[in-house]
Amino acid sequence: MSLLLLREALLRLRRLPLMVASSGWLAGIMLAYWLQLPARWLPLPLLATVLATVVSWRRWEMTGGLLLFLSALLVGAWHMALADPRHDPQSVVSLLRSAAGTSEMVVRGEVSAPPALEGHARRLTVSVAEVSSDGGLHWQPRHGEIAVFTSGTLLDDPYGPAYGDEVLLRGHLVPPANDDAPDLQALMAFPRLSVRQHGGNPLLALLYTLRFRLAALIARALPQPEAALLVAILLGLRTPALQPLTPLFNVTGTAHLIVPSGFKVTLLAGLMALPLQPLARQKPDDWRLLPAQRRRSQRWLWLLCLLQLLAIAAYTVLSGAGPAALRAGFMGALLVLAPRLGRYYHVYSALAATALVMSLVDPFILWDSGFQLSFLGTLGIVLLAPLFTRPLLRLERFPAGSLLVEALAVTLAAQIATLPVFALTFAQLSFVAPLANVLTVPLLELLLLLGVAICLLGAVSFPLAVAVGWLAWFPLHYVIGAVALCARLPLAWLSTTGWPLSVPLAWGYYAILAGALGVGWRSCPSLFVSSPENGLKQAGTNRSKPAKGHSRHRGLLLGGQVALALLLLLATGLRALLSRDSTGLLVTVFSLASPAGSTGPAILVQMAHGGLLLIDGGPDATTLAQVLDRRLPLWQRHIDWLVLSTPLLSHLTGLQDAASRFEIGQALDGGVLHPGAAYALWRRTLREDGIPYQTLRQGQVLSPGPNLRLEVLWPPSPLHRGGDEARNNALVLRLVAPGLRLLLLGEAAQSAYALSGLLTALRSSSTGQDNVVLAALTAGQRPPPAFSRLLEQVHPSLLVVNVTAHRSPAAMQKPVVVGAGEWPFVPPGLSHTFLLRAPAAFTVQTSSTGWSFGLAAP
Repeated sequence: MSLLLLREALLRLRRLPLMVASSGWLAGIMLAYWLQLPARWLPLPLLATVLATVVSWRRWEMTGGLLLFLSALLVGAWHMALADPRHDPQSVVSLLRSAAGTSEMVVRGEVSAPPALEGHARRLTVSVAEVSSDGGLHWQPRHGEIAVFTSGTLLDDPYGPAYGDEVLLRGHLVPPANDDAPDLQALMAFPRLSVRQHGGNPLLALLYTLRFRLAALIARALPQPEAALLVAILLGLRTPALQPLTPLFNVTGTAHLIVPSGFKVTLLAGLMALPLQPLARQKPDDWRLLPAQRRRSQRWLWLLCLLQLLAIAAYTVLSGAGPAALRAGFMGALLVLAPRLGRYYHVYSALAATALVMSLVDPFILWDSGFQLSFLGTLGIVLLAPLFTRPLLRLERFPAGSLLVEALAVTLAAQIATLPVFALTFAQLSFVAPLANVLTVPLLELLLLLGVAICLLGAVSFPLAVAVGWLAWFPLHYVIGAVALCARLPLAWLSTTGWPLSVPLAWGYYAILAGALGVGWRSCPSLFVSSPENGLKQAGTNRSKPAKGHSRHRGLLLGGQVALALLLLLATGLRALLSRDSTGLLVTVFSLASPAGSTGPAILVQMAHGGLLLIDGGPDATTLAQVLDRRLPLWQRHIDWLVLSTPLLSHLTGLQDAASRFEIGQALDGGVLHPGAAYALWRRTLREDGIPYQTLRQGQVLSPGPNLRLEVLWPPSPLHRGGDEARNNALVLRLVAPGLRLLLLGEAAQSAYALSGLLTALRSSSTGQDNVVLAALTAGQRPPPAFSRLLEQVHPSLLVVNVTAHRSPAAMQKPVVVGAGEWPFVPPGLSHTFLLRAPAAFTVQTSSTGWSFGLAAP
């Protein structure tokens, strides 16, 4: 009996040559890496095995498949042995062995991939060309890829290195961590870096630039974090605003929504085919056509195929061209190309061909977690989804039941297929993945369509893109809420940190799973309608066509989602109009903190007529986006006045992001004598976006709105040279509204030079007292004595101090109310003093009866 089973298995191997060859190839790559096989040992056994395979392929049916597997295994092992840097004396790995990474190295190389954000740093992948250990006097040719971490939180930094740039690095090379990919040969953290020249593939550079431009367009059309989620869904780009949401998607098993997938590629190909579908559709009387007419019809089919292939290639690059995107793009291209070549698409053969080609280009891709999750998830869906569909068929009797059954079956299949890899990569196991996917996956098609519409309309008319963004906000907000709710459920997920998980255990899991599938297929083949052999039989008899009922349900669901979004948009707009308060001025003072621990101020002024004035932006773009988008309606994408009081990073970082996300009416600052990189980027953003800019000087008066006046009290002209120029020349403004006068001291409260000049100017101007004074002080430092004299001069009723510091997030404190006499520099007659320590917010509001103040939720 066992011999018969063995004979049957060998005969089946012969019927699947591509899958057999791909399996052997992949096994050879992994064995060669684990065993560190030298390349010189493999040519002779490889030649003998290949000759035996050629001779026996037609003569001995039972051994042909086995010999093909062994030949592919040896070829894969030889390919891996040649690519393994541990056998290459010119690799960076050999340099680390000899130098042990102790001395400073000078590395010359090229940025081979677009930058990515990891934590609070930019990660660059640099392909090394030369290395020097004596400061650049003598160079040694080396090759290999290293990961370089540089400061910055901008993906598209015009003053930082980008794809294709030739860079010169000075720093210490250290070995990579054990969990990094084997092709990553070294790490270099925060080196001295200079860009020598621009290069790389111009087409790839153009597509990468387009990717960042489309992400910026979506960020302008939508508030955060909904914009960050749509950017991740459509472009696979992880922006800083997505970082707080990423753990929620991981623990709920919905991380596939924010990475490239085959479903997105298939949908894109269908969208490209839609305009030409009537020309390419076959008609019942096509058999009557003359040969020339048939050739003309074939030309339309090939044109459609070419457009789909170009769209898939472009979208793969726009998605980052990572392993998951390349896998989805390659399989999508095979799906489009197969009918034009007169072949039937077989998913197992497509998976085998994809793995074979991708590992031929880069054998180390097998150790990439993105490739593993994408490949195993796809294989698991094809193999296991039919198994889970059978017991769920009763749910199809309910409305949209077929879509529910599909979502549940696909989620369970993918989760079982990727369970060990997910646990090893993210150290988490999700128990709410089926529920979370049922709640969110049906909206994926709608979100992709709306994202494409925003990008296309944004190139023609930005207001149209904003209008589509209003519709997209509701499903995006729902997805975020559903994922957050599932993550908060009891026993939603389990951390595997500290568990004795290892690669051998993962292999044992897959061996048991494969054995169970084999036994199940032997006992009941009908359950596995998508098995490799059944797939070949089906491919040889008929083409797979989508069920009409299933397509109709999907179309009705998509139309219902759009109609619901329109109704919600109408209801939200009507509610906002009815509840709008146009009686006074609302000033909100924020003390914002970045994830790294630095703090800084931001001031939002909401005028009675609907205008907005934003002064400073805090130290973090994501934090400012959260507080702004929480207080502004979703259609508010315009800021009338954008003011930078000082070029310090604690004020400028968030404002830089606001300038790129909102339409700005006017940008104002006090100018800088010696601009740094951050201020140069600020001015460049204003110039490239066509934002009107004005430099303010002492004595100017602006009118932001009706019955509202903005007086410039500092700095004078010319600017002061020397000392702390950022604070000596900081903007000092006075905001005058009916019944309220606010003195915005800002960072000038820490400058003795600026305070002395202000005292002189205030004495000579003989203006009335100010009701509120807003100042920024550094924790642990006493302000100059002139600060107390200034408070006595203006005699305010309320003092609000924004305490800036650099501390860990755990050390952040709540706002503090300071009593009279607790601060030596606070005059005794001052009624109220508030210290704001991040995260905190304070509001001052006017009405027909006067003005009021109080703490608010940050």
